[in-house]
Amino acid sequence: MSKLSTQQRHALILDVVTRKGECRLEELSQLVQVSIATMRRDIATLESRGLVERTWGGVCVATPVKYLPSFLDSSKKHAAEKRAIAAVAASLVQPGMVIGLSGGSSCTELARWLRGKKITVVTNALNVAMELYSHGHTKVIVAGGQLNMYSYELVGDNVRQTLQEHRLDLAFLGCTGITPEFGFSMRDEPEAIAARVVCHAAERCYVLADHSKVGRHTLTRFATVRQVTALITDDGVPEQQRVALENAGLKVLVAPGLG
Repeated sequence: MSKLSTQQRHALILDVVTRKGECRLEELSQLVQVSIATMRRDIATLESRGLVERTWGGVCVATPVKYLPSFLDSSKKHAAEKRAIAAVAASLVQPGMVIGLSGGSSCTELARWLRGKKITVVTNALNVAMELYSHGHTKVIVAGGQLNMYSYELVGDNVRQTLQEHRLDLAFLGCTGITPEFGFSMRDEPEAIAARVVCHAAERCYVLADHSKVGRHTLTRFATVRQVTALITDDGVPEQQRVALENAGLKVLVAPGLG
């Protein structure tokens, strides 16, 4: 039988189904090494969260948003790691919380894990709102502004004003670079400014980033390593880089691999 936790199983199921497009229950049961009955329960749980849809004898990924090829390409890079990171982040969210979410592929993956939870999500990313809006228990507040069509994020003065008017229990932000010296950065300055506001508005702020973002910095910093609660990343970060971040004062949460 599988030695994976329920959280790891769900992440692995999503990874397999996303890569293959559609899978039969028997195939998934063999790959994950669980009984058909357990697999049915796992699929039912993922379906209730809006992450998958059942087909005749199988399952496929639920995709409410039609994404541009450039965003899909970004999402496919280190996809399994992003799903594992999102699963860890989702486990921190409790009913009744007010959550801030930025755009980007990692936060988009987290949005899928949050579908149907009894929470309020404040976001400046249209795609994140679309991933969540049709799942009744989840209240979505969108900060309006000028649209960046490639990232689906809204930016500008109106966004900053809306974000500043909310007090967040948790914030989850993406990034394009992390170093001990420069902190967390983004390529797009207006998006970094919005992320900075979200970080300051939250009781606890987490950055979601796979290992490829560690060890480099990009155009605009939105937080130092001491201004966030923790980095949630995968087990591909070299030990030397992880230790350097921790020595600089950053807590690093490593999502378990999918086995």
